[in-house]
Amino acid sequence: MKKALLSLLLAIACMPMAFGQNKAGNLVTTDTTVCGQFRWVDGVTYTTDTAVLYVDTASNTTYVLNLTMLPPVYDTTNAIPLEGVCSVSWNQHEWKTPGTFIDTLVASNGCDSIVKVEITLGGIDTINETLTRCGYYVAPWGDTLSSSVVYTDQSIAAEHCSYFVNLDLTINPVEIMPTEEIASAGCSYTWNGMTITDTALHTLTLHTVFGCDSILSVRVLNLTHEEFDTIDVTACDEYVFFGDTLTHDTVCTHIDTTTACHSVVTLNLTVINSFRDTTATPVLDVTGGCRIYWLGETYTYEDTNRVVYGMGTTTVGGCDSLMAIHIVGFDSIQHDTTFVENCGKYHWAVTNANYDSTDIYTYSYYDSVALCAENKHLALTIIANYDTVRRDSCAHCTYVFDARSGIAGARDRAYFDMSGIYTADTAGEPLYSKHMSTGCITYHTLVLNIKDVEQRHRSFDIDTIACDKFEFKFNGRKITYTEDVDTTLVQGYRTYKNCYDSIGNIKVQINRKSYRDYHETVCDSYYWPFTGETYTSSTTQTKVLDSIKNVQGCDSIGRLNLTVNYTPVVSITGNWHLHTDSSNVATLKVVDDPADHNTYKWFRDNSVTPFSTSDSVSFTVDANTDIRLEATSNKNCTATNWITVTYTTGIDEVESLNVNLYPNPASRFLNVESAEDISEVVIYNAIGQQVIVRRDINATNAQLDLGALATGHYTMQIRSINGEQATRKFIVNK
Repeated sequence: MKKALLSLLLAIACMPMAFGQNKAGNLVTTDTTVCGQFRWVDGVTYTTDTAVLYVDTASNTTYVLNLTMLPPVYDTTNAIPLEGVCSVSWNQHEWKTPGTFIDTLVASNGCDSIVKVEITLGGIDTINETLTRCGYYVAPWGDTLSSSVVYTDQSIAAEHCSYFVNLDLTINPVEIMPTEEIASAGCSYTWNGMTITDTALHTLTLHTVFGCDSILSVRVLNLTHEEFDTIDVTACDEYVFFGDTLTHDTVCTHIDTTTACHSVVTLNLTVINSFRDTTATPVLDVTGGCRIYWLGETYTYEDTNRVVYGMGTTTVGGCDSLMAIHIVGFDSIQHDTTFVENCGKYHWAVTNANYDSTDIYTYSYYDSVALCAENKHLALTIIANYDTVRRDSCAHCTYVFDARSGIAGARDRAYFDMSGIYTADTAGEPLYSKHMSTGCITYHTLVLNIKDVEQRHRSFDIDTIACDKFEFKFNGRKITYTEDVDTTLVQGYRTYKNCYDSIGNIKVQINRKSYRDYHETVCDSYYWPFTGETYTSSTTQTKVLDSIKNVQGCDSIGRLNLTVNYTPVVSITGNWHLHTDSSNVATLKVVDDPADHNTYKWFRDNSVTPFSTSDSVSFTVDANTDIRLEATSNKNCTATNWITVTYTTGIDEVESLNVNLYPNPASRFLNVESAEDISEVVIYNAIGQQVIVRRDINATNAQLDLGALATGHYTMQIRSINGEQATRKFIVNK
């Protein structure tokens, strides 16, 4: 047993440390130092220091090997315990499944150290995140998300671990803008606050409002050592150009040589002279009330018989010209009249009072500063509207209008049952309406024509049977019956030419829908044919069973109360690869989650009677023996694992690949986990036919779709990329 285990560990972990080869004619000498084992051209694998000669008669070449073997450092007696939720990272490896694995470290002498790692996973992780990312986000379950998404209370299964997710993800864009090329820019170019004086590619990273970077770039072409600028200026009277005061039309140039890049500025100047000949200024004689307003200034009695000058903008070029007025005199009274037409009340701010009738209102006061009396007048006209309303009505008429209380939005109504012309209601109040926003009043004259109502019997009848309820429209409203009814209804018809009541009978019998309850407790999944869906978690569903009517002709409602329990994840550890040179006692132990409270049954070969019910067993073999483990959870879900205990006479016969299958039995998907990367999986049915072949895995785990397989027993052969093999059995149960 120890020899077989040592060979397995050496094959996995050890590599050559030094290698030298010399060739002289038909003699090839190899001097090498390796760790663990070395396979030579003679096809033999050497594990100890060796000096050997080999002659290849086909090529007439003699080979000499001088081999020095360095032993590896290994210890698999004590496992290193590692615990995690959905994965464990250690020694630059990441495990996403529980179990016992072999890992390698580098020892001080250059050979690998081989250790045993025991992985324990919780199996369920909870994610509560509100995230904002730029470009993309790699979720813990392996998906790369490139757009905003909201997951709420979802259970996501990925790589043999369940995630309960509350994720609110916002993906903001990262934009890389195309390079902007500037064809010509003089001596320099200013770009986003950056002064560019060369033709190199310049890049700038900006932050958007979302916090994600935007990449901008620019390349400036054709930079020169002189920068030219021409400006056209129109000025009033004069213009200062680089310290010189210019008072007439001119074209001049200024050259700035104070920097490495010369700046050449050409000025095209047009000068417009302001109009300042006061002798020709027209004089306006003004006689006003208590004050005069001119060009933004106020003038009073103190400015009587005075010429006042001011600046205006009357020339073609917009330059100021001098203007003047001659103030002749003032009145002793200032009159100011405001003309207003309004609906309803008017609030005059001068007196802070409301007025609601047509009149001229005056407010007078004396200004002791200006020595002037002022009279302010309000010429108010209150407007009222009149209209005529014509109504044809059956039996009576309710006339609706705005409230007379003056409260905006309130409503009132008047009731009439005789034809006639009305300007007031029965209480003598006039019929009027008030506009809600303006307060304008409109007085109404109602011309009313009352028609007699004719009785028409049995113009409609309803006699029907309904399920749960019956609804129909009657007199413009919806009526709903949930119980049996047998009554007479009167339906009124009111049109311009017709006034009559239609009397009819309605008889409704209400039948009830029936309900069928389905209570199911299953393992892993359940297919409900009424919805056509397969459920993998406990749920409550309701479905109208269209194909099933009750005796009263109403639909039946199916109610599914489903409890889904899960098959336990179980693997076997221990020594099941035995050798004639070592012990023939196999020791096996169950690896599972203690929280499942599983019970166990061990079977030998095809026996139907278990030989043990404990979580570990030891037994003696004298040939290869199939061992089946059935682990049943406290929810009565059973997982089955097979191990073939090998009893061999040579190292090459040892099945060295550690493989675990789950769930077993499987209904649709089967997970395969290996200590080494898997290169090939082949599945055979009970009569030895290949039914599934996979050669595209190249990983330590894979999920196989068994949807095309029928219920039954199957055998799986697994081969790693290192050529190691294992055989496992499993059951498909649909």
